[in-house]
Amino acid sequence: MSAPAMRGTERVLRIVLAIAIVGGPLGYLVGGLLAPAIHTSGASTIDANAAADPVTNAVHVAAFVIASFLLPVGAAGLAYLCYRRMPWFATIGGLLGVVGWLPFSALAALDDLASTMAQRRDRGSYAALLDQFTNDTVMNTYLVVYVVCHLVAYVLFGIGLYRAGAIPLWAAWAMIASSPLTVVAFAFHDGGRTAVGVVALALLLIGGLPAAQSMVTARRRTLP
Repeated sequence: MSAPAMRGTERVLRIVLAIAIVGGPLGYLVGGLLAPAIHTSGASTIDANAAADPVTNAVHVAAFVIASFLLPVGAAGLAYLCYRRMPWFATIGGLLGVVGWLPFSALAALDDLASTMAQRRDRGSYAALLDQFTNDTVMNTYLVVYVVCHLVAYVLFGIGLYRAGAIPLWAAWAMIASSPLTVVAFAFHDGGRTAVGVVALALLLIGGLPAAQSMVTARRRTLP
């Protein structure tokens, strides 16, 4: 007996979720590649933004903004994909993923703020203000929630999606490996941090591709 045809509304939902699963990490990856500065001092960040090409800098901010909308939706999509077979992994991972990605909007706005400061004639006078804003209690809370929650979530997603038959083993490992690699990136500075972070995001994107395909086709693998 064949499976019932997918309803039109469900198909639309699945397509949107599949786009978010791939588009979120892709937007983050593009923004990270084009970002003139990542987690440097206020003065260095403003100077780097002032020296950056205005077009590529605008694309970097736009990519982060788009990613800030898609990443939480994509996390919800991954949870939806493995809920039937792995409900606890889906529930915990989904909650951590959504909560972990929500602060990304604030981090994207911080890049926009640095870009705006760099365009002013008296940009040198804003360095201390940018440092104070970046390191205050609110932004540090956003950063901690962002780092801890979304990194744990993708370990759970990798396990849950594989066990649910939604992605192959190599994709699960790519998704899982992206989390510790992101932590390792914080041990580097400037170009090294960017390079390691880009590899981590590329793994997250690669791991998400089979998940997006499963979302659209509604197929499930048979575990060995």
